[in-house]
Amino acid sequence: MPVMKQNSSAYIFRRSIYLFFSIFMLTGAVISGLMMIFYRSEIKTRLSQLKTYEEFSVNLQSKAIENLFDSIAGDLFFLSRQNELQEYLLKGDPSYLDEIASEYINLCAQKKIYDQIRFLDTNGMEMVRINYNQGKPARIASDKLQSKQKRYYFKDCYQLDQGEVFISPFDLNIEHDRIEQPLKPMIRLGTPVFDSNGLKRGIVLLNYLGSDLLNRLIESEQVSTGRTMLLNADGYWLLSPDSSQEWGFMFEGENRSFSYLYPDIWGQIKNRKNGQILTSVGLFTYRIIYPLKEGHSSSSGNKDAFGASQAKVNCREYHWYLVSFTPKEILDNFAVDLMMKLFGFGAGIFLIIASGSWFLAFAITRRRISQDQMKTMALYDALTDLPNRRLFYDRLSTVIKQSRRYKAQFGILYIDLDGFKKINDSLGHEAGDALLCKVADRLRQCVRESDTVARLGGDEFAVIVDRLNTDDGAQLAAGKIINILSKPITLPQGDARIGASVGISLFPINSEDGEELLRQADRAMYHSKRSGKNMFSLFSTELPIEHE
Repeated sequence: MPVMKQNSSAYIFRRSIYLFFSIFMLTGAVISGLMMIFYRSEIKTRLSQLKTYEEFSVNLQSKAIENLFDSIAGDLFFLSRQNELQEYLLKGDPSYLDEIASEYINLCAQKKIYDQIRFLDTNGMEMVRINYNQGKPARIASDKLQSKQKRYYFKDCYQLDQGEVFISPFDLNIEHDRIEQPLKPMIRLGTPVFDSNGLKRGIVLLNYLGSDLLNRLIESEQVSTGRTMLLNADGYWLLSPDSSQEWGFMFEGENRSFSYLYPDIWGQIKNRKNGQILTSVGLFTYRIIYPLKEGHSSSSGNKDAFGASQAKVNCREYHWYLVSFTPKEILDNFAVDLMMKLFGFGAGIFLIIASGSWFLAFAITRRRISQDQMKTMALYDALTDLPNRRLFYDRLSTVIKQSRRYKAQFGILYIDLDGFKKINDSLGHEAGDALLCKVADRLRQCVRESDTVARLGGDEFAVIVDRLNTDDGAQLAAGKIINILSKPITLPQGDARIGASVGISLFPINSEDGEELLRQADRAMYHSKRSGKNMFSLFSTELPIEHE
């Protein structure tokens, strides 16, 4: 019986089970150990790469800010030595004020970053003032000019010597003793004006639109993993991912500051020029910025429109903190995704123990490449490599959010090719595909990097013209597109000529809803087709709604 028992199928099966589990557990322990080593290595490498990239991004942003203020200082010195201004100071002829104003208008229109350009005399009286007027610079009439004798920025700037620059605190503009609404971040920069005899005759003052600086930081954030913050010397947000946290020092009784919410982190940041801090909430990468150079000065300023500065501030005391914050959620998401992949790959590896380690590395690489390909296929048109309808709507949603936040305007161009079907029928579908690729290349040439060109399907395209600086900016873009698409296109099958019917809708003039804006642009495009083709039309509620 014992021999029979040992030779029975049931006994062999039971022993095979025990051996199977022994081998399985041993192999599983080895593979699990290798997977854990790989997991930790990937997490460590990912964190190291993230730290390096974030540090590089912050350094690049801080250098850009320093270069920006060097450029503004250059404008100041140019204006303080302006020939027309020196002639006015020498001769006192009021006609020179017209020439000064003309020069100011040209500079304001060209730079697009100055809310006001002014020349004030020794008594603080505005002699010339140019207002930006949302892209339409204009001179203020002489009877509307004001005395700024009691304003801190005039007093502090007028005390400087020749060649010195005054930079005010970065705060919100105040009009009629109240913070201007909507909020207008502002930095005032000035320098004394001396005549040919070396006598101080007033100051030149630039009101720099702080939103320009903040927008530059936001735009650079799009290529960074972190979220950009800008803090003043006291730890208050000048720029935050949460706009409600910004400018807390300007509002009485409000304790909205980085230093208040993150006291331990702030204690480390303010004691070092740069560095990185990995905390339970995420990774902070920071660098101190000194906008003032030697020979520049500032002051504490005053929220009271006619209050005097409490103290002078030298070039080392005037500083900001540029911080890039990568939330813990981003780091955790990567770790969770990686763990799930390893579990999936591990199941397959246990089935082929002999080649387990090699299969793991090969499968991970293949899976990552496959995911990248799937992402590309999901978001980009396979023929033209342009964003498809899905990615177009995603970018449209992002542009709408940014435009609402900064009260900006953008346009949508809906483009339908004229004569495409004729080319497709006469020269063949391969020629049609080649033509669409040529059209995509030409559309890319017509827009800025910040704009989006997408293929919605067939011979229909759409363009998001972001941050329009002028009311007719979208029309100019449409005209440029029509012009370039009207030129002959050389194909392997022969030359082709087409046109384009374009419809335009504007945010927020026509609508603030993305889908509605696209429908409006589509409606305007059909109006262009009915009106003769190869032209553009602005959306209007009076346009007919029926399609071809």
